Amino acid sequence: MAAVFRQLRLAVYRDVIDSLDRHRSSRLCLLSKSGADRLFRWFWRWLLPLTREKKTLFDSAALGGLVILVGLPFASWKHLLAAISSLLSFSPDAQMWAVVPAGNQPLLWPFLVAAALISLILLLVILTMIPLGQWVGTYLRSARNPVTAYSVNLLGSLAGIWFFAGLSFLGLVPIFWFAFALLLLVLIRPRRQSLVRPGSVLLGCGIALLAHTALRNGQVYWSPYQKLEVQALPDKEFNVLVNNTGYMIIANLSPDHLAAAPLLARNYRNSSYDIPFRLAGKRERVLIVGAGAGNDVDAALRNGAARVDAVEIDPVIYALGKRLHPDHPYDSPRVHVAINDARAFFRRAKDKYDVVIFGLLDSHTEFSGYSNMRVDSYVYTQESLIEAKRLLKPGGVLIVRFEVRAPATWMGQRFYAMFDRVFDRPPVVFYVPAVGPLMSATEFVASNDSGAWERAAEPEFAAMVRQNPPRFSLDLRHAPTFTTDDWPYLYNRSHSVPRTYLTISLILMAIAFVLARGALEPSKPSTWNFFFLGAGFLLLETQIVSRLALYFGSTWLVNCIALTLILIVLMIANFCVDHGVPFPLWLWYAGLISSLLGIYRIHWESLPYGTINVGILFAGAYCLPVFFAGVIFSETFRECPDKSSCFGSNIIGAVIGGLAQNFSFVVGMKALLLLTALFYVLAAAFSAISHAHLARAGRPSRYGTPEAAAS
Repeated sequence: MAAVFRQLRLAVYRDVIDSLDRHRSSRLCLLSKSGADRLFRWFWRWLLPLTREKKTLFDSAALGGLVILVGLPFASWKHLLAAISSLLSFSPDAQMWAVVPAGNQPLLWPFLVAAALISLILLLVILTMIPLGQWVGTYLRSARNPVTAYSVNLLGSLAGIWFFAGLSFLGLVPIFWFAFALLLLVLIRPRRQSLVRPGSVLLGCGIALLAHTALRNGQVYWSPYQKLEVQALPDKEFNVLVNNTGYMIIANLSPDHLAAAPLLARNYRNSSYDIPFRLAGKRERVLIVGAGAGNDVDAALRNGAARVDAVEIDPVIYALGKRLHPDHPYDSPRVHVAINDARAFFRRAKDKYDVVIFGLLDSHTEFSGYSNMRVDSYVYTQESLIEAKRLLKPGGVLIVRFEVRAPATWMGQRFYAMFDRVFDRPPVVFYVPAVGPLMSATEFVASNDSGAWERAAEPEFAAMVRQNPPRFSLDLRHAPTFTTDDWPYLYNRSHSVPRTYLTISLILMAIAFVLARGALEPSKPSTWNFFFLGAGFLLLETQIVSRLALYFGSTWLVNCIALTLILIVLMIANFCVDHGVPFPLWLWYAGLISSLLGIYRIHWESLPYGTINVGILFAGAYCLPVFFAGVIFSETFRECPDKSSCFGSNIIGAVIGGLAQNFSFVVGMKALLLLTALFYVLAAAFSAISHAHLARAGRPSRYGTPEAAAS
């Protein structure tokens, strides 16, 4: 291993570092001397010392500063970090499951503070990766075969994805992640460079801070999805926090505890977990999605369920419930557990149930890493309710338990209207306050037949509903639009980009503009060619990951497999380019755009095949444009005279393409295929202009135009 690192240093240090320094100096010369550019010149003078080649894989000072910034153990600081999402919206327009500003008036100063803080965090992330980006650009520029070098880069990305997946599977805490980064910093460094440097010291301090916080907080677990913190409570109960936000209480309703708590013993039958079972005629077969630590399963067993199918996506939450729940519901032989995504379970289930329960299934602060969706987005769509309804027996009931809180009471109206559409009549809806450790919730109950409605009309139950009305209007005329598989944004009130996303997008674009200003050459058609190739491909990539979740589940493993599929297809495309593509480049563009339009036109949900088969066909269909895009990029990249500049243009375009996914909030997810096709049309246009310039300069391309291909 030491010999490999030594060769790496000898191969690069002699002549590359000086060229990088000269390249950075030339960027300053490209800045305008107008008064408006003084701010940019000041920024570059401050930034250049940080972006200077550190002869390492990453900037340890920036990474250490980032770790310390987000790990400061002060309550007020933690409160501010938790409130950033809400404060960035300037005024509430989406439910972020964090600290929500009181009222609906815009809060200017908190917004500016949050914007400055998130800008600093994003800048530190970017600065951390600058040295690695410099290495990539250097090697691509100096490689004899750039396509082969790019393939090796893709292979490394593939290894990194599964290394990341392995760390997630093992549930390693961040201390191990950053300790591994510190080990790389020690191993890959110039021979004469001291180990004790400001960056490494700062990173070491950050790791020590994380260790101190972990020891002080007690039981902290990291699942493949989120951070889980377990706090012991009296009476053998436990409070579980998810990403530092209150999530659930593991309740103790064992006979011994009920005997010692007579008030709880009298009232637990009126909890949000037990009341809905009064509307169920039979309770032999119960399905619970979002089973969590076992409170819902415990309630089903209390109410006479002969078999309970419990579905939970997070294996660590299930393991905590199995180990810590005082009643041990998961140990019952009547309980059968599936660690899976709820929607994926719906699509594959063949059994029928007397009761189907959506537990308090909300992702709180958890978002998918490659899209704007939360992990539970596809669970709360109209199509999902229809699939859950399909699983009901003739007399079965469907129960959705959700925490509808101010100011986002419109979420309750949305559920109410969706139930009315799916069951052709409004649901029975009521609010249940907390009973001891059993959380409060708004209950939506519906059924396929009239038996449940008749039980709801009985005097005792009807009086309970009147005494506990929901905390939102039942006027269907003012209900927000439904969530669908094409627009699954439950936490968004309308078809508009949430202000939080818009603010962060503007900040990222500003940072990208400042950092890339002077390094790109907008007058060259090739710059825009690679820009739109990057924008189109990242938008295509996010489409694949988010849409495959609809067929295979929003699990971390599905994300890894989807990204692996993309990388393998790209490596196959590189292999074809290395061995000569037999068609002109414009024909590959035509195939790419046609395949995108074809995927858009097909109604995948109406295909008469099973879910898995449709998912496989869907994945195979998406492989086609990915392959075309890979061939186009590799062939164009091979002909590019300045590899690092072209790759930089591609990365900037990828940033814009990722941000362009915000348009799905307005037009839906499927329409993004049209935007992707538009990006590639623009890339094709600039490719044609670039090849025309090369032809006038006496450097015709083999694959640029039909005439060149014919010759």
